[in-house]
Amino acid sequence: MKSALGLILGVSILAMAVGGCDNGGDDGGMDKPIPIAGAANNAGSGTVLPMAGSTSTGGTGGGDLPAGVPLAATDGWVDGMSNTLMIQGAMFEYADPTSLMGMTKDFTGTNACIKGTAAKVDMKSAPCTSMMFTAPATDCYGEYWGAAIGLNLNQAIDPTTMMGGDPMPYDASAIKGFAFNITGAMVPTSLRFKVEDASGEFCSPAAKPVKLGANSFMFEDLIKECWAPKATAANASTAKAGVIKIAWQVVTNAMGTVPFDYCVADLRALQ
Repeated sequence: MKSALGLILGVSILAMAVGGCDNGGDDGGMDKPIPIAGAANNAGSGTVLPMAGSTSTGGTGGGDLPAGVPLAATDGWVDGMSNTLMIQGAMFEYADPTSLMGMTKDFTGTNACIKGTAAKVDMKSAPCTSMMFTAPATDCYGEYWGAAIGLNLNQAIDPTTMMGGDPMPYDASAIKGFAFNITGAMVPTSLRFKVEDASGEFCSPAAKPVKLGANSFMFEDLIKECWAPKATAANASTAKAGVIKIAWQVVTNAMGTVPFDYCVADLRALQ
C-alpha cells in the first residue's frame, strides 16, 4: 500500500502543476468535473482585502476541538477504511503558477504543510494588462489566486494503475461540519476554509476567519462565493449531497504578496 500512496501523491502533484484554478469573478468552469488536484476559486474583484502580507503568529482559534470522526492522512492520503464515514482521497498542495514558484510542502507521515509566498494581484503588469491569462483564469484574481491545501472526499484507487482516480461527489448528509487545528510559523489572516461541489465553492466569510489553533466550521457558516461584494445568502448546507473537496486557501490581494507557512492538523468531521 505504501507504493500506492506514493503513486497517488505523484498524480496529485502533476495535476497541481498543470492547472486547476478558477477565478472568483465568474464560474471559471466550476460546473465542470474537478481534476485530482481540485479547482481553486479565488478572491474575485471587489473583495475586502487584508493588510498586505498580514499574518498571525500567536494565539489560538479558540480552545480544544470538538469530538468528531478523525480524518487522518498518511503520506498525503486519507484511507476510507480508517474512518466510519468512508471519506477517502488525496490531501495535497496546489497554487497558481506564480505562487507555486518556490513553494515547498510536507505531506510525509501525518504532516499536511505548505510554505511560500502568495503572489500579489498585479493589475499593472502582464498578463493583467495583456488580458492573456493562464487557462482557466479569466481575470487577474484568477491568474493570481494564491495557494492551498486540499482534500478530496471521494476518490477511489484505480485497481489497474494503483493511482488515485478522479474525485467524485461525496454525500455529506451525515456531517454537520469540520474541525481542525492550524499550526505554523506564519498563518495569513487571509486564510480561508471552503467546501466545493459541482456548482462552485462555499467559503468562510471575513466575519469568521480561520485562525491559528483550533477551528470549527459548520456547513451553514460557509457562504456561497464569500469573496463577492454581495455574497449570496446561500450556505454550504445546499452542497451536502455532493461535496467534492474541502480546502484551506491563502487568499491574494492587490496590495502585496502574502507569505505563508502553515499546517492543517487533527482534521475531523463533525456529526
